Amino acid sequence: MGIGSSHSKRSLVWMFLALLCLSALSLAAQDQPVIASTSWVQAYAIAAGAKNIVTIAPFELQHPPEYEIKPSDLLAVQHASLIVYSGYEKFAKKLAETAQNSNLRVLAVYTDNVPSTIITESRKIAEALGTTQAQEQWAKSFTAFSDAMRERVAAALPDKRVVVQAYMKNFALWLGLDVVGTFGPGEPSPAVVLDLIKKKPVMVLDNYHNPGGKALAESLGVPHVLLINFPGKDGTRTIEDVFLYNEKAILGHGRQ
Repeated sequence: MGIGSSHSKRSLVWMFLALLCLSALSLAAQDQPVIASTSWVQAYAIAAGAKNIVTIAPFELQHPPEYEIKPSDLLAVQHASLIVYSGYEKFAKKLAETAQNSNLRVLAVYTDNVPSTIITESRKIAEALGTTQAQEQWAKSFTAFSDAMRERVAAALPDKRVVVQAYMKNFALWLGLDVVGTFGPGEPSPAVVLDLIKKKPVMVLDNYHNPGGKALAESLGVPHVLLINFPGKDGTRTIEDVFLYNEKAILGHGRQ
């Protein structure tokens, strides 16, 4: 019985040490900087529970994927644990390839401002960082927040017929708007404008980062509303900031 008891104690000690090692690794991953390619990816990292985030493309850029990396950006990567990027900014891949950091991991996420996508993709980052508990808590809060926002928009807009810039379509559909047509990226052709005029939308929802709907809105005589995907404009930083900005923009033109 004494031998069995001793063996059990040793097993418990080893289990305890293993847990300590895992905790230390998780904490180490959280302490090291996370490199986010753009402010949109940075917002996903915040949702994932990351605390130490370095964002490469400046927040004030209207179209962050066009940013060209500088030598100082490469220095920022040297002590990072993870680079997170999406597929449309080629500079992020170059950043990872150029940085001589054998411990660096690279993670691609899909960015789209639909709550289910944000929750799924931010979970990928949390799994890489060991912050899944923090991300799960955030997801519960964000689900309640976004559901309430969608209800406010639905209640405020009796006529939901809109024409939307292509990159904003999924967000508009999630809001429950009636997307009767899309355009862009870029300005629509005269033939497309004529077709969209026939749809009689009450609002044109455009993309601040790649606008092209102003002339269309003027032709229709309806509000031209600029929405954002990337945080940065007017001090926005988080996904919640982006959603609130877009809600304000839509309701500011659409309330009866």
